Amino acid sequence: MKLLRTNKGFTLIELLVVIGIIALLASIALPAFQGVQVKAQQTKALNNAKQIGFACRTFATDNNGQFPSYAETSGSFNTAQQVTNSNDAFNCLIPQYLQTIQCFYQAGSYETPGAKAPPDPDFTQEGGSAAQSALPVGSKLNHWAYVTGMSDTSNSTYPLITDDPATIAQSQVTWAAAQTAKGGVWKGKQTLVVHVDDSASTDQLNPTFEDMSGPTGIDLFDTSGQKGWMTGSNGSGNNVVPAE
Repeated sequence: MKLLRTNKGFTLIELLVVIGIIALLASIALPAFQGVQVKAQQTKALNNAKQIGFACRTFATDNNGQFPSYAETSGSFNTAQQVTNSNDAFNCLIPQYLQTIQCFYQAGSYETPGAKAPPDPDFTQEGGSAAQSALPVGSKLNHWAYVTGMSDTSNSTYPLITDDPATIAQSQVTWAAAQTAKGGVWKGKQTLVVHVDDSASTDQLNPTFEDMSGPTGIDLFDTSGQKGWMTGSNGSGNNVVPAE
């Protein structure tokens, strides 16, 4: 007796069902995967920012408890001229308190559009020229904004370093929803903060991207909410200064 063998494959309907199931599983898994990627990027970014914050605290031990806030000229600080951008403040840390500039880079940031973190400059040059040019204004090497006028005795919950915002006003700091825009690296949903005590947090933003709720549940950049702690304007007191 001869057996009849048949090689039956999937029908078109069965193939469509399988493809539909795969597509459904992919649609569920992709957002979760992207969320894990963002968290990993934020963890790395916070570690970089904490490295800068620690350098600020070390700087303060040698400068009467004051974090870098004033322009440096010929190796000394001009206390009548507060910095107006974070690059100039951070340059005070290099290279004595911070031996790398790679911690200022953030992948995907409008402020640091390079494909990867830049190499460290040659810190062996004499006369401080390497330090002065490590983060020059307009270099697109620095992602982080900074709050001037702080010291190691300032309220530990106050922000010291944060993702560079889209806009800065004395009582309002905003971030952008578009990732390719200035201040939009986290799409206006969150911002990373290193506080005066070098603690770090990932703060949620409200739908208008204007609120950064701190440990006490208030907007840390709202001068009215903080009873005017950010008192300075036009180069004095506590000011949020942008990356340049």
